[in-house]
Amino acid sequence: MNAGIFDPEADQKRYERFIQAEAPTKIYSILFTPRSGSSWLTSILTETKAMGTPEEWFNPQLMPSSTRSKGARSLDQFIEAISRHRIHGGIFGFEITFHQLSAVFGSCGNFMSRFSDATFFWLIRRDIVSQGVSLDKMVQTNISHAPNIDASEIGSRDDHYIYDSGRIKKWIKHIRAAEIETEKMISEYGLRPTRLSYEGMVSMGAQEVVGIFASQLEVNLPTLGDISSGHRKIATNKNDEFSKRFSAENQGFLKEINAARAEMLSQHE
Repeated sequence: MNAGIFDPEADQKRYERFIQAEAPTKIYSILFTPRSGSSWLTSILTETKAMGTPEEWFNPQLMPSSTRSKGARSLDQFIEAISRHRIHGGIFGFEITFHQLSAVFGSCGNFMSRFSDATFFWLIRRDIVSQGVSLDKMVQTNISHAPNIDASEIGSRDDHYIYDSGRIKKWIKHIRAAEIETEKMISEYGLRPTRLSYEGMVSMGAQEVVGIFASQLEVNLPTLGDISSGHRKIATNKNDEFSKRFSAENQGFLKEINAARAEMLSQHE
């Protein structure tokens, strides 16, 4: 746990400066699976300037630079520093996948001991085939979302994305494993998260999604104009083509996956 994330010689004067700020009055966690609209969600919640900046603060690939910039030598120091630095309206929010949780905290118990008082949300994608294709494409093209990438670059990288049924199946299993373990944690710790889906958020739109978070966090939002995100989809016709092809070629596999997910999906909007 935490191997390589923390520098034992990180500048403690930086840490001391960060923790001079007041601690957040509210904390919320968005549990999610990759390629479920989490980046879009972060962008619209941040835009309100009243519900924190719920980034992937506990992504182990990004944490080494973040921990050094905060002068944090341990996980608890990092939580203290980041929760004060990245708040709007006295609220600290963060997104985390189960695989990130395991890598950084080591166990659900270690995670929950630090965030037992948090308000939880649980974001999934109902169409796990499209999700698996999207994750496979992200890994292959190295584009996760596209706020600063033009259409020609997206198209160029898309041309190099090749269909591989085995690879897509691997990512679907990866996503499903995260769903299973997250649901176990929810059950074990008696959590009652607000359940959301990529498809539901698309249907509702930014204003309604923001309203759900404001209601659950008991935040009185100022009058806001139209809320929008700078994130553009990287999906192309190739995504749909590959999803249909995979579904046709893997009917038995998907029958088992869909049956296993049925109860969970019945609880998500």
